[in-house]
Amino acid sequence: MSLILLLVLFQLSQPPRHLTVVPTVSAATVAPGSKVSLFLDITPKPGIHVYAPGAKDYLPIALTIDPQPGVTSGAAKYPKAETMEFDGVQVPVYQKPFRVVEDVTVGSSLKTATTLTLTGTVKYQACDDRICFIPASVPVTWTVTVGTPKAGGAGRAGGAGR
Repeated sequence: MSLILLLVLFQLSQPPRHLTVVPTVSAATVAPGSKVSLFLDITPKPGIHVYAPGAKDYLPIALTIDPQPGVTSGAAKYPKAETMEFDGVQVPVYQKPFRVVEDVTVGSSLKTATTLTLTGTVKYQACDDRICFIPASVPVTWTVTVGTPKAGGAGRAGGAGR
């Protein structure tokens, strides 16, 4: 293997250095035919920003949910971004903690007691005030059970680099 390939594989196996990503769900159990919200709580490290959707000529942060039979994904919702100026151009960024939300619908044909592991990828490019780092990807997972929801709140699920 070439040294470059080994370095790329090493970087992909490492948790993200410039931010933390914590996936959670709105409910650990979801009834067939209903929606559940997938949350990503993202915190850039001090002095770091990532580009928000709508940033032109920059690589904005993006969540992609992997297709899964019986599950329909909506569009990811991103919060309002801050604005930074680079060379006289206003650019939307996130440099404080923020939450991305994506609603998914669990098909009514899915059987109860089924455990769904939903997977996806967060792609982003982190920058500080001097340099933009190599674009990175973070795999994320959420786990929900198809069944009769119990009264209660959001559940933690899945994993991501921190």
